[in-house]
Amino acid sequence: MPWRNGRYISNRSVDVVPSGGDSSFSVTRAPSGSDIEDQSFTESVLTSLVVAGSFTASFLRQAIPKATFTVKSGLSDLIGDGFISSRMLADGSVTGSKISNSIKVALITGGSAGAHTVAGIRLNDQLIAVLEQNGTSGILTDLTAEFSIKKADTIDNTGGTATSSDKLLIFYLSR
Repeated sequence: MPWRNGRYISNRSVDVVPSGGDSSFSVTRAPSGSDIEDQSFTESVLTSLVVAGSFTASFLRQAIPKATFTVKSGLSDLIGDGFISSRMLADGSVTGSKISNSIKVALITGGSAGAHTVAGIRLNDQLIAVLEQNGTSGILTDLTAEFSIKKADTIDNTGGTATSSDKLLIFYLSR
């Protein structure tokens, strides 16, 4: 494999153009995947070519354009399972089936339409369901659409259904 100044140069249809007499060069055609043999970059080869600590985060930010490792580009497959841990992700950056936060349940006494105290619920949590249990019949009614989290420890259904003499069963995703 031809290398110059630590960079791979394909041996197929490449013109090396010197620039200003220094050791830099430009390649008229970027190498394709077929230019590089399978298993060329083994751990032992890379260890012998690259000094430990060379690829710092600062260096990689400058060397690799943003959005290079995306699902669309197919390069995200290069990063193996377990490579990224939860401490590397900003709160709220992962949604859907990959969420590992807990679902919490609260049972509170209902009241007139308006603010209801739910100890521990936070503004950035997500309501999943608010079910009213009728105090007489025990029938559950889904009132989720009426409720929202207005502030910490409070859900609100101002202008909605009065739930006096009933219980409210609240399910929410703790973020």
